[in-house]
Amino acid sequence: MSSSIMLVEYAKSTQNVCMCLGLSIFMIILFMMTPLKSFILSSIFGKVVIITLLGYTLYYNIIQTNKFYNNFNVSLTSGNWDEIKTNVLCSYIFSLFMLVLLLSVIRQIYS
Repeated sequence: MSSSIMLVEYAKSTQNVCMCLGLSIFMIILFMMTPLKSFILSSIFGKVVIITLLGYTLYYNIIQTNKFYNNFNVSLTSGNWDEIKTNVLCSYIFSLFMLVLLLSVIRQIYS
C-alpha cells in the first residue's frame, strides 16, 4: 500500500474519531449538565450511551494509530523527528485525554 493511501486512510479515521468525540461531548452536555440529569431513566441511558461511544472512539483511535505507526515503521526513540512521529505521539496523548474523559463519566455514575 502506498504511503499516500495510508495517509488518506488515517486522515479519514481521524475525522471519524473527531466526529464521534464531538457527538460524545454534545451528549455529555445534554445528559449531564442540563435538567435531563435529574430524570433517572434518561440520565442512566445517556451515560451508558456516552460511555459506549467514548469507549469505541478510544478503541478505534488506538487501533488506527497503531496501524498507521506500524505501516510507516516509525520509531519514537530514534533521533530524527518528523511530522509522522509528531502525529502519532499527539494521537496517543489524545487517547490519554479521552481515557480521562471516559473515566470521569464513569465516576459520575457512581456519585
